Amino acid sequence: MGRGVIAVDRVVAIVLGVGLVAAGAGGLGWRFDLIPDAPERLRFSWLPDATRTAWWPWATGVAGVLLVLIGLIWLIRHFRSRGVRRLRLAGSDHTGLLTADAKAAATAAGDRLTQTAGVRSSSGRMVSDRGQLVAELNLTIEPTADLGTVQAAAEQTSHDLHRIVGRDDLHHRVQLHVARHEKTPARVR
Repeated sequence: MGRGVIAVDRVVAIVLGVGLVAAGAGGLGWRFDLIPDAPERLRFSWLPDATRTAWWPWATGVAGVLLVLIGLIWLIRHFRSRGVRRLRLAGSDHTGLLTADAKAAATAAGDRLTQTAGVRSSSGRMVSDRGQLVAELNLTIEPTADLGTVQAAAEQTSHDLHRIVGRDDLHHRVQLHVARHEKTPARVR
């Protein structure tokens, strides 16, 4: 998904989630008489009669609780972090658990790529993307960088990261960003 689509999705999720929570809170407020004269304020001919029945307070209370829960669950599921913190390594069994710091491994891979000629900066992270473990390496390269050299270094680093982590389900994504201007070396005085 593009950044624009993700932004629209999150804005809609916030609006709907907050709306559900507000509707649920309104239902609970009505149930516990925190909104005085609510049936008369709303202009529906059937509403004042329905609010005088024995089941109405219970229906609004249950509907309020359900709407609050649905809204909170919606918000939590939409804003969960995709980042992976710990990786379970091969060799874990009933006698012990072997884990690795996923961010440190991806950051080290990114740092290794900055040693490649033409790579200005890099960063790395591990994410869960649609149920798959993905190592994302983002590189900023100079406009004059040799793409063949950068590609070979990225492939070798991805291969080394895969070998070190030892996870067969690890996928890789390398994104190249080209700097607008060549970095000028600092003058020595």
